[in-house]
Amino acid sequence: MVEVEVLRRTRVLSVGLTALLCMWLFGNLYEQIVWNPRLLADPRPGSLVGEFAVGSPVFYYLPWAPLTVLSAVLLRVRFGSVVPGSVRRSWNLGLSALALGVAVKVVLVTRVNPVFRDATASSEQVYDHAVLWAFGNGGVVLAVAVAVYLFTAWRRV
Repeated sequence: MVEVEVLRRTRVLSVGLTALLCMWLFGNLYEQIVWNPRLLADPRPGSLVGEFAVGSPVFYYLPWAPLTVLSAVLLRVRFGSVVPGSVRRSWNLGLSALALGVAVKVVLVTRVNPVFRDATASSEQVYDHAVLWAFGNGGVVLAVAVAVYLFTAWRRV
């Protein structure tokens, strides 16, 4: 059982991390249920806005994703010695899930995403890459949801 003092001491960082994780989770979920099905239904080459154009997801993810990872690592490093071993294991698994989500997202953004902006790509290429995006992003949604659970479940007393 986690002591009330530990819950109190970790509250600010835990709540902040949970909010950041949820922002990342719901952003990816939006892509999964709104943006990707639209792209699968109409795989037009060059249909995605530029990386830094108005409406680009970069402006949503760029501030929050690094802060999320930093907050998760900070929580683990700062409070790892005062929480029970079960909580440390949960945080370690949460960090692993978060690392997996980041790694998959980096591959998607650097390898799959450019095809959506390429006006010379064929509709078949766009469709094939949209399928890759759907599966990869589904994995990211799952990884971030697991991280949310692992970073928050221990707080229930």
